Amino acid sequence: MAKNRTVHEAAFRLSYDLSLQIAPELGRLSMKLAPQQLRAMRQIWTKEESTLAELSATLKRDKGQVTRLVDELCSLDMVKRVPNPNDGRSKLLKLTKKGYKFFETIEEIEAEFSQQLTKGISKEDLKVFFSVADQLSENLCNAG
Repeated sequence: MAKNRTVHEAAFRLSYDLSLQIAPELGRLSMKLAPQQLRAMRQIWTKEESTLAELSATLKRDKGQVTRLVDELCSLDMVKRVPNPNDGRSKLLKLTKKGYKFFETIEEIEAEFSQQLTKGISKEDLKVFFSVADQLSENLCNAG
């Protein structure tokens, strides 16, 4: 008798298969960044700017850890701190020209994989997938 599939097994398999396929492409990039650095850059890329507090919440890391991560990205000339016009006590984090160009390449690689990944899946099914994935993530964040 076959066992019922579980959500975490399906999510793990999808994550693992995707990482196996995309890793060689990302490995060809001139700069190797840690996953947390890429997540931080994605947050800044998506919002066009971010604060340390926003990054800390997104990455679910304390402010000290995120400060060190941002310091590393700044030393690599991928991210820069600029004055926050809405709050003189804080800085906004933005991608530098080098960081922007690097992340454009990441987006191109991911777009190719996205086409491969979603081949044969209808827009309606993808909409349901995103809705379910968002709900699963929200449930995980609110657990406990």
